[in-house]
Amino acid sequence: NMPKKQFVRIGCSSAFWGDSPYAAHQLVMKGGHLDYIISDYLAEVTMCILARFKEKSAAKGGAGEGGYVKEFVDSVWKPLMKPLMEKNIKLITNAGGMNPLALKIAIEESARAAGVPVPRVTAVIGDDLMDRVGDLATAKEFEPFSVLNEKEQSIDPENRPPLSVNAYLGAFPIAKALDEGAQIVVTGRCVDSALALGPLIHEFGWNVNDYDQLSGGSLAGHIIECGCQATGGNFTDWEISSQSGWDNMGFPIVECWPDGHFIVTKPIETGGIVTEASVTEQMLYEIGDPRSYILPDVTCDWSHVIISQVTPSNSLNTAKSAPRVMVKGARGRPGPDSYKIAVTWVDGFRMGGILVIAGIDAPKKARAVGEAILKRCQNIFKLKKLSDFRETIIETLGAEQLYGPHSKTLETREVVLRIAVHHDSMQALGIFGKELAPSATSMAPAITGSMDGRPHPTPLIRYNSALLKKSRVPITLISENSEFRVFEAPKPAPKNDVDIDTRHAQLAPARKSVEISGKFQKVPLLKIAYGRSGDKGDVANIGIAARDPSFYPFILKTVTPEVV
Repeated sequence: NMPKKQFVRIGCSSAFWGDSPYAAHQLVMKGGHLDYIISDYLAEVTMCILARFKEKSAAKGGAGEGGYVKEFVDSVWKPLMKPLMEKNIKLITNAGGMNPLALKIAIEESARAAGVPVPRVTAVIGDDLMDRVGDLATAKEFEPFSVLNEKEQSIDPENRPPLSVNAYLGAFPIAKALDEGAQIVVTGRCVDSALALGPLIHEFGWNVNDYDQLSGGSLAGHIIECGCQATGGNFTDWEISSQSGWDNMGFPIVECWPDGHFIVTKPIETGGIVTEASVTEQMLYEIGDPRSYILPDVTCDWSHVIISQVTPSNSLNTAKSAPRVMVKGARGRPGPDSYKIAVTWVDGFRMGGILVIAGIDAPKKARAVGEAILKRCQNIFKLKKLSDFRETIIETLGAEQLYGPHSKTLETREVVLRIAVHHDSMQALGIFGKELAPSATSMAPAITGSMDGRPHPTPLIRYNSALLKKSRVPITLISENSEFRVFEAPKPAPKNDVDIDTRHAQLAPARKSVEISGKFQKVPLLKIAYGRSGDKGDVANIGIAARDPSFYPFILKTVTPEVV
């Protein structure tokens, strides 16, 4: 297929549910010509929160009413619908959450109420498997999956009733909706990068076996889907980023070409930076092995990517030209035949209490207070014939709790004591909540406050993953007049995949044996490397990039999983 445009500009207005509600306004008013704005709201646990809202959808009002993210309607669509339609900027969002159809209706109704033409809104349905989870589990169709290659808990609807069960869909249903004329596409759970890849498939006519282009488009989506993390947010060299003005952070924009390469930039006269380093850090975010990042539509190899500065990143947000970084060289190979499935369920309840403790030996006093509060609760549990806590955590924040035995601040005179507990009984957690404040008069001196007052129990949400064959996940597109259409995955175009398969058959090992000689000096890792951490559910990973090629052998040799 011939590309519809020479290049496509896509901005991202949301990295998560809770990001700045003014980002879309910045992109529309300062982002120059944009073809699309994508808005990403979903994380692993977000789905179960929206599932609970969906159950209570009769009680209208508040974020997430009816199982979708209401902020998209209130902060993106309602205040901006007129300039969005005047500028012909299309919207792609996963704010549909657990109820994309309800979001579609809310968008249409708000347009009618404002007296503007109702846009063509298409909802992508099919990721929600709650109604089928019992039958699928009984038939043993779920395959255990873990990002750490460890044994994952099986899906057990009978003993662990799920709150949400969702498949991570790909980009082709979004592309199909756009092919059919959609101006706004709302989805439930899909991989974050699909929000950008879908428009690129539509605009450039990419096929299911255009692996390199799909990988490049996925990388473009991956760079911008976490918003300002691509423009200097969460950046190792934070002082450089802060000088540009965090109070006016620019949200990211990508300019994408048909061959899969793209430019990363941001609106002019906004804060933040776009540099080789900031883009490199975001490329490493959450991906694990950069040679094999598995997405529904393609398995990505980003180990050959070249990132180069085209226009410098000015340290002042008054610059009249936006910084630009080119990204090229993404490679791809066939994607999997299964979708990743995310499952959440309630596993008892949790509660956290906070006390501020000051004075000499503050860390030692805090730990003693925390241990005494827990012991006191356990004594009461025995009187009430309640079971013990399932889990407890005592943290002395301000005493470098995260550094363990490497802490350098054990003599600090002010800490925040945080106690977190897990129990199956809300009654037991109620006892814990009532035993925090009495410590001020019955335990250590200089307990100065409990900050937010008496805490309340909340459900403890667990998460695990599985795989399910794509053929077992039917997808439906719903557009005007509530017309239902079953999505049929496109067939591969005739082409020779042998070269692609051969090219990826000789992947270099991830870590080579390196001989290092000469004089050495001990330095903090951040002096020789950039880093970005991320998570998949309850599993965190850390991506490291050398600041200079000469540092790479040292990093390979010394920064091992065992050392970390």
